[in-house]
Amino acid sequence: MQAREAYDYVIVGAGSAGCILASRLTEDASTRVWLGEAGGPGRDWLLNVPGLLFRTSTAPRFNWSFLTEPEPELHGRRLFWSQGRVLGGSSTINGMLYVRGHPREYDLWRQHGCAGWSWDEVLPHFRATEHNERGASALHGDRGPIAITRGAPDVPICALFLEAAARAGHALLDDFNGPSMDGFGHYDRSIGAGRRNSVASAVLRPLMARPNLTVATDVTVTRVLLEGGRACGIELHQRGTMRKLEAARETIVCAGAINSAKLLMLSGIGPADHLRSHDIPVVLDRPDIGGNLQNHLCYRLEFACSAPVTAYRYVRPWPAVRACVDYALHRRGVLAQTPVATGGFFRTEPGLDMPDAQVQLQIGLIGPPGASAWQRLPRREGFSVSVNQGRPLSRGTVRLRSADPTAPPMIAPRNLSERRDLDVLMRAVRHVREITRDAALRRVIAAELSPGDEVEDDAALEHDIRARSSNAFHPVGTCRMGGDDNAVVDPALRVRGIDGLRVADASVIPALVNANTNAVAMMIGEKAAAMIGGQQGETR
Repeated sequence: MQAREAYDYVIVGAGSAGCILASRLTEDASTRVWLGEAGGPGRDWLLNVPGLLFRTSTAPRFNWSFLTEPEPELHGRRLFWSQGRVLGGSSTINGMLYVRGHPREYDLWRQHGCAGWSWDEVLPHFRATEHNERGASALHGDRGPIAITRGAPDVPICALFLEAAARAGHALLDDFNGPSMDGFGHYDRSIGAGRRNSVASAVLRPLMARPNLTVATDVTVTRVLLEGGRACGIELHQRGTMRKLEAARETIVCAGAINSAKLLMLSGIGPADHLRSHDIPVVLDRPDIGGNLQNHLCYRLEFACSAPVTAYRYVRPWPAVRACVDYALHRRGVLAQTPVATGGFFRTEPGLDMPDAQVQLQIGLIGPPGASAWQRLPRREGFSVSVNQGRPLSRGTVRLRSADPTAPPMIAPRNLSERRDLDVLMRAVRHVREITRDAALRRVIAAELSPGDEVEDDAALEHDIRARSSNAFHPVGTCRMGGDDNAVVDPALRVRGIDGLRVADASVIPALVNANTNAVAMMIGEKAAAMIGGQQGETR
């Protein structure tokens, strides 16, 4: 007979929120926590080298490598959808940019029924994750597990781009998480001592010896176990064996915006008609589960350069060898930096109360997401600039393809289904092209490769956006938090209608912030731990 496996908390998903949550809950030595991850332990040393992002970010063994359904507004294309499938989740493969978003975005969450999630209320949880090189302040923390360092790229194109942005009237900022995020500068990064600071390396691995923490990898969780309207644990497959785990206090789903919604639906919680179509018994009809999917649509401008101002020189043998030696001996140089080093935030129209576009400069002509590591290496001197529509109105869905837990879900982002999103992105692209045509950059730019000088009028630009845009891998919203009855989780992240079940990850975000989402996911993990701890009478 299989031994009974019982824990106080069972956490599904060892990504940014799940690892933070497990670390905080196990601070109480009497609390037993099980943390499960679908991917492997991620011990490849290359994952820790920031400059090798182009190789590790799309490597299949670390990635779910989803494909969307054909996108009607993008000429029927299926977009590659990167999501971390490894201990640490996407924090192990992402661009390492640490940006929180504008304070007003969180105040809007609260106004829409998310009590307790205003900027002043979430700021302490952001600070709790940080070990910021700036030191402690009203906006930053210096005692958290995640090293946050200033961007300091030494590739000349970064300084030239900022010079052009300043001449276009933008402020140059030292800190996008400071008093203002309107402007351009170098991004803060989750990099410490020249190494990627994922939640796996910085949070979880130092705690593996805790006797009250059990971490399992290569696990397929097939469903949440439900009895009498309460979640009592999970069923899982691991290395060919089916097991059941009991959660005495709570089951907490932290599997991300795609897989959290998928798991709830596999468990019989979701849109009733959809579940019945796959012969899944309906435990609770929740039509909004898997809805409200949001992501940043990303459009890339590419430029060839006539001067050695980009990272292309490191593809050549001797500079590459010197970069490797410099990194191996001193943990410095281009390999200690993220290739996405510089950018900014701006408003595409006067009168807006916060920025609605984001820019990210890549220091080389890196190949497209989903390509092999070799195909992603720069082939010539040049750089690219990605422009994100920061606060999209378009909403998509995640649905089951079948009742098979191993089948990939159906992801339908419905990008640009709201015309306003296209208008914002077009205005943002036009402005960034103006920046790149400044004299500071024109003296080193040989040609605009994409979209090219022939794409000038609105009709041509719209066509090119629909033909070439991709996603920025910031999915949120499929288990929306809110104060209304239709919201999937309440402001305490409890699934409405099921006791003992929470969701704590980016899927609960009601409206996507104009920023990279890893910092937000870590904050959600911190805040979830504080709320759970408070219910146990603990002080955090």
